[in-house]
Amino acid sequence: MKTLKIFATLLMLFAFTTSMNAQVLTKAQEKAVKKDVKKYEKEGWKVKPGSPTIAMQLTKSYQMVWEKTADGADQWIMGEGSSVGTIYDAARTQAMTVAQGEIARKMKTDLTAQIEQDLANEQFSQQEAESIAQTVVNTMGRSVDQSISRPNSLIEMYRDLPNGNVEVLMRLAISSAKLDSLAKEAIEKARRDYLQKRIDEVKNKNK
Repeated sequence: MKTLKIFATLLMLFAFTTSMNAQVLTKAQEKAVKKDVKKYEKEGWKVKPGSPTIAMQLTKSYQMVWEKTADGADQWIMGEGSSVGTIYDAARTQAMTVAQGEIARKMKTDLTAQIEQDLANEQFSQQEAESIAQTVVNTMGRSVDQSISRPNSLIEMYRDLPNGNVEVLMRLAISSAKLDSLAKEAIEKARRDYLQKRIDEVKNKNK
């Protein structure tokens, strides 16, 4: 059992190292990482035994923050959350929920903007575009939740509080490709809904 745990730890560290090698940090970025590491450690943050160090986690997080798509957009959508609890697992679960909620809000905001832009390009009025976009995004809550059900965990650290509780900090990320997929679905739905609305208006006039 001990051998399996050691192997699992080495495998996880290898995955982190492989990911970090994908993009080399500049000296300024490395300096920023070191500064943040000192800050977190001074505040009492630490990681579970066998987990990547704070430095490794922050390095990976920084790399993904600066990673861009071919058209210059952010490659990853991130969310951060922290929670305090009497036990680690409960605080971790709540922190993850908060982080996922932040990602969901960002996605809905981006979806709304993309739909409005698409409809504006199709000669929709601003008021119509905003109304349709908000309606469509509100109906896509389940799709958004499903897209963030398995996020990448970039940061997971904790600190013991004086009152005996534990505070857990999580930073999660999902690929912006998921947002692009949802945006296509949302835009198609927006156009269908608008067309149906126009058909219904014509039918009502002819009654």
